[in-house]
Amino acid sequence: MAIAFARVSIHSRSKGHSAVAASAYRTASKLFDERIGTNYDFSNRSEVVFSEILLPPGTSQKFLNREFLWNEVERVENRINSQLCKDVVLALPKELNRVQHIELARRFAQLHFVENGLACDVAIHDGNDGNPHAHILVTLRRIEGNQFSKYKARDLNPQFAKGLIVEGDYWHEQWREFQNAYFQEKDIDLAVDLNHLISERHAGRMREGSNHYLHEENELIREGRKELALHDLDNLINQISLTNSVFTRRDIERLLFKTLQSEINSSVYLAIVERLLAHKDVIHLGVNHQGIDSYTTRYQYLAEAKLLTNVEQLQARRSFVFNNDIEPFIQSYRLNEEQKEAFSFITQGENISVLIGRPGVGKSYLLKPLKEYYETNHCRVIGAALSGKVAKALQADTGIESSTIASLTYRLDKQMLKFTRHDVLVIDEAGMVDFANMAYLLDEANKAKCKVILVGDPDQLKPIQKGEIFRGIAEHTGYIELDNIRRQKNPGDKQASLDLAKGKVDAALAHYIKQGAVHLEKDEINAKQHIVSDWIHSVKECGLRNHVMLAFTRKAVSALNDKARIALQEAGQLGTSEYSYYKDNSEREIKLVVGERILLRQNDKNLGVRNGDLATICTINDKEFTAILDSGEQVTIPKSYKYIDYGYALTVHKSQGMTVDKASVLIDSKYWDRNLSFVAMTRHREKLALYADKNNHPDLKALSETLSRTKTKDNVIDWPLDYAIRVGFDPDKLIGRVINRITDIGQKVKQSWNYLINYETYLKAQEKMQNQAEREKARAMANELATYLDNKAVLKEEISIFEKEGFKGTDKTKSPIFDSLYNRITEMNKKAYELFMKVKEQPHLSPSIKDKLQQGSDRYERYMAIKTIVELPSHIKPNKESVAKALSIDVKKDYIHIARLCSQNNKNPTEVVQQIENLQKKHQQQIFNQLKVTYPVLADFEHLHSVRKKVTGFKAEQLATILEIKSKEITSNKELFIQLQEKLPHFINKLKIASQQIHTRSKE
Repeated sequence: MAIAFARVSIHSRSKGHSAVAASAYRTASKLFDERIGTNYDFSNRSEVVFSEILLPPGTSQKFLNREFLWNEVERVENRINSQLCKDVVLALPKELNRVQHIELARRFAQLHFVENGLACDVAIHDGNDGNPHAHILVTLRRIEGNQFSKYKARDLNPQFAKGLIVEGDYWHEQWREFQNAYFQEKDIDLAVDLNHLISERHAGRMREGSNHYLHEENELIREGRKELALHDLDNLINQISLTNSVFTRRDIERLLFKTLQSEINSSVYLAIVERLLAHKDVIHLGVNHQGIDSYTTRYQYLAEAKLLTNVEQLQARRSFVFNNDIEPFIQSYRLNEEQKEAFSFITQGENISVLIGRPGVGKSYLLKPLKEYYETNHCRVIGAALSGKVAKALQADTGIESSTIASLTYRLDKQMLKFTRHDVLVIDEAGMVDFANMAYLLDEANKAKCKVILVGDPDQLKPIQKGEIFRGIAEHTGYIELDNIRRQKNPGDKQASLDLAKGKVDAALAHYIKQGAVHLEKDEINAKQHIVSDWIHSVKECGLRNHVMLAFTRKAVSALNDKARIALQEAGQLGTSEYSYYKDNSEREIKLVVGERILLRQNDKNLGVRNGDLATICTINDKEFTAILDSGEQVTIPKSYKYIDYGYALTVHKSQGMTVDKASVLIDSKYWDRNLSFVAMTRHREKLALYADKNNHPDLKALSETLSRTKTKDNVIDWPLDYAIRVGFDPDKLIGRVINRITDIGQKVKQSWNYLINYETYLKAQEKMQNQAEREKARAMANELATYLDNKAVLKEEISIFEKEGFKGTDKTKSPIFDSLYNRITEMNKKAYELFMKVKEQPHLSPSIKDKLQQGSDRYERYMAIKTIVELPSHIKPNKESVAKALSIDVKKDYIHIARLCSQNNKNPTEVVQQIENLQKKHQQQIFNQLKVTYPVLADFEHLHSVRKKVTGFKAEQLATILEIKSKEITSNKELFIQLQEKLPHFINKLKIASQQIHTRSKE
């Protein structure tokens, strides 16, 4: 991970500094100091890999001479104790290359100093010691034409207090934010790591060894760092809350370890952790979905409470419901039933509406009539999105004037733009918006009494910064969902996209395996060759614009682009006259020809391009080229534009919002997750193909596990029911009042409302809304569901308290409290079963509610299966129904039921367990026998495996070789392998064990 190390020091004569010497040392130069007549020669420093002087516009070019520049600084600072220059030190991410390091340092210096009239001497140091960093030596006076100003630029100094932590903390935060923005812009899968509380100065090589003043300063910093960790827990809490709305004990331990390292013993270290967790500003939220205790800060809690207040106040207003008929807009755009309901939901609803749309459902098309409707009613519609590419697409597809969220918040903050009560704010791809930006925009919108429409998908790519606030808001306000997928043409592909949206990656992957669209190669090289080979054959027919390759990392994308370009040249599909242009805002060349598919990586209003635009080159010479953007405009790009890359393959992040006929996806690492999979596997209309390698994914099961990984970022507002019980704040205090208000939003209100919205939409679509009985039925069911969920939450809390009580030396199952809880759990599962039987076929039901019900229903069915078997008299053999029921039982998970029911029926639980396992084995053997008829290779394997156990020596080795061949034959038959995975997972394990034994013997 990157870190946020950024320190600023002042060089002054009172400390024996020389500006000329400082520059010579940092840039590995030989410079003459005219003031004292001394030569400084550091030209042998090999770790200085880059240096450059940056000047403000209008500055005399003579200042580009390093020796002249710093001698002028020495000349104008004429006091004996003059401050000469600032030295800014920035830690550079090890994961980036040198070109990217240079770009980071250049752009940071340009933004913070050069644009404010100061000259900068930039140097990159990288001694291959894992510590690349930049030095920016900054003048303290502006340059005015050909001379320095009479006055120092004190107006640029940040406000700070006296003491150990001074100006550096300001630059620490600036550098953190700058890096994160850069990573996001470049689609780099990095985020700035939590840093030390106070970072040490980078000392470099010193002539005077330990006596150098930097060593003394670092000693002071180390002492100060320890003091802060030991005595200033507020600082620790602030540091960890910078990147986490909700955090765990492990997050705290990690920050402490990096801050203190080996400077204290383990007992003190653990004591600090405990003190921090017990701090008055740390709130224990309860356990997360992984069973890990989770915490937040008082500040973050209040910030999210304020956001929730804004959301509720927006909900309380309906000032954008107008009298004119909406039907003409619906008819004009020929909206389908689902889009009609969404249009009505938004235009006739509160001042905040959440529209969740799966990929390819027509979200953008729905926004067109919404824009027209609001503008007809004299409203101004404003669009915003996190990335320039999405903002441009939003404007192009809907006509809504749109900008990036960064631009919008900047204009609002600088009073260049003001929201009014006639404004409608549309935020596209809202699932990618971080907490700070979302909170700011909702606050501004609420104050102005705007209408807010949040459009996105919480299951696609997540915010880089803390929290997943879009998901949290949607759960509180309710939402309308579009899931009638129009992008994919194949019905099976449409269902796979819905499965991906619900997190059922294994089901989607099984579909594409059945289609023959999943290719598992022996290594990464073969996987890349295969994907490019298939792609080149495809684009000959469908064209470059209609088939894209996707990968997670930029490294993999770069490799695919290079291979694709070579393949196109060999096929004669590109022009032959190459011209050199530039990429990565550097002198790094990229060769371009006519017909080239390119990606533009930087916004430029004058040229009419946005970061993320794809284009095809029409004409080119050594000074400029013309290209047609995929949006249809023709642009002319001069050679001075240095943000060009090839566009045959893209990162998954760049592809969000894109639609193509065909998509080929390279699963290039183990670090994919469910959200990346969802985006990558839903870009296509006609055909999808996946390519992976066995080094990262040994088999299809491993691939499915990789693509199914979840990395949810929690929000504080995800815990509405637990606060009052767990935290115990004084209700008369501010935070107590906030908690009491939030706690009022219980499952009964929230889930009933969501259920009714979806169910009434469903009924209307079925033309049943005129039936009052149906409406009453919907409300009754919603209330029943909500009551179940509320009771379940209360029971869960009681179980948690009971578990924490502790029963040393005693059996907790003997406790009367346990008996009561067990009986209530059984009744709760029974209720879930009854509810699930009523609603399981209803298409409107939210997946989260259905999943909760199904889990309880499954537990009850297993309980009843055990009860049937236990109560069966010993002399009666189980019938088919009993055998079928026995299949669902997990003797380990369900042993508590087996033990209690056996106790009630005077039976031995061990014998019942044996009986259940025998029934399961018998049924599995029946399935296996049926499969053997269809797939004789199974019978061959079973026979050979049985014989193999009985023989030794050469005969055993022969059979082992044949068994391995049969194993491969079984696993390579995709249809058979899927059936075995679903019906006989134990047989898959048997294949693996047999294979391991064969390999072990062959090594011997």
